[in-house]
Amino acid sequence: ATPDEPQAPAGPEPLFPLVMPMETLQGGKTVRTYKMPPGTLRAQYMLRTNGRPLKAKVEVFIGPARTTHTCNVDSMNGKESPVRGTIQFKANTDPMLRITTTGQDTFPVEVGMTVPSPTRSEEIAAITTQTFDSAPVKMLSQGGTAPNDNVGSVRSFEVPADVDAVQLVTWSRDVGKKSLKARVEVLKGPNSQRQTIYLQCGGSTQPWHGVIETPGAGWIIRVRNLKYIEDGHFEVAMSPYDLSKGASTPQLAPATQMW
Repeated sequence: ATPDEPQAPAGPEPLFPLVMPMETLQGGKTVRTYKMPPGTLRAQYMLRTNGRPLKAKVEVFIGPARTTHTCNVDSMNGKESPVRGTIQFKANTDPMLRITTTGQDTFPVEVGMTVPSPTRSEEIAAITTQTFDSAPVKMLSQGGTAPNDNVGSVRSFEVPADVDAVQLVTWSRDVGKKSLKARVEVLKGPNSQRQTIYLQCGGSTQPWHGVIETPGAGWIIRVRNLKYIEDGHFEVAMSPYDLSKGASTPQLAPATQMW
């Protein structure tokens, strides 16, 4: 593969590979682009650091200027809380994925990106659907009266102490056909934000399926809707995730009923 082509991951994991080819992007708005091969329907990415703040943005472009997906990450510690995301593309759109560092020059980011095979893509689609349909926690999020940073509904989930990672699916499949715009806040303690993820994507055709690590006790995940009440409906589903196996952990589902 050439430097501009995605590389295959290693590992038999059901959702995210345990081993993914990574490269370092220097801070200060360094840009890395990935042209998707013809017929690509999904891509998976990972962002992390060596313990320094993680500040990066993932975007999907259709053509020179149309953005169909944005994931803007601001984390206090990219080693403690790396971000893994799966994004779906519309068919026959020829997308390009761009990752940009948004922090200072002294904040490099390790990035990884892989394009699954058509068979593997179907498997991931089935995992996302199953996670969304069977998640122990699923709540409706609706927009507010005016678009600003604090508009719309707020949904909070307390993560049990024995859950080291949470998988999150945002999708408007059952409640509308509009795009979604939300801010996911990962807190530890009383209103202490450790990580913020700004999401914007086509909610009905482009669900976002991500994994957020929550080691130890005291974590809370808060989701804010940033759209109008007329077109801001989507659902957020959460369930535990086993990092050692790369899979959901149904044995922990009863404990998550308190979320």
